[in-house]
Amino acid sequence: MNAIKGSLIKRKKTLWREIVVDLEHDATGEHRELIDTIKENGDMGLEELRQSNAFALIELKYDELLNVEQALDRMEEGEYGRCLDCERWIGPERLKAVPYAIRCRDCQAGYEKRERQGAAV
Repeated sequence: MNAIKGSLIKRKKTLWREIVVDLEHDATGEHRELIDTIKENGDMGLEELRQSNAFALIELKYDELLNVEQALDRMEEGEYGRCLDCERWIGPERLKAVPYAIRCRDCQAGYEKRERQGAAV
């Protein structure tokens, strides 16, 4: 358990650094020059696409960071490794692959299926 906790703490620090770097990079002169170039050419659609991609990457990192923090909280509460849906213990191989998993493999598959069906409606 200590190895997993150490791994989660390390990943948390890495994600924070990456998010800060991404945000700082987005605010650099290079980015502002690109905006000015696109504005002069009248192609704001390209800039909007670029911005949405940049922020989508930051959002993915932020979501993972939240998952890591929640896993650390579950460790403190003694609930780490218990499936959110069926309340059985999540297999160690799954936790090794996805240390912040909140569902066992079967419940996660069911959750993803429901999400896809909901998105299709």
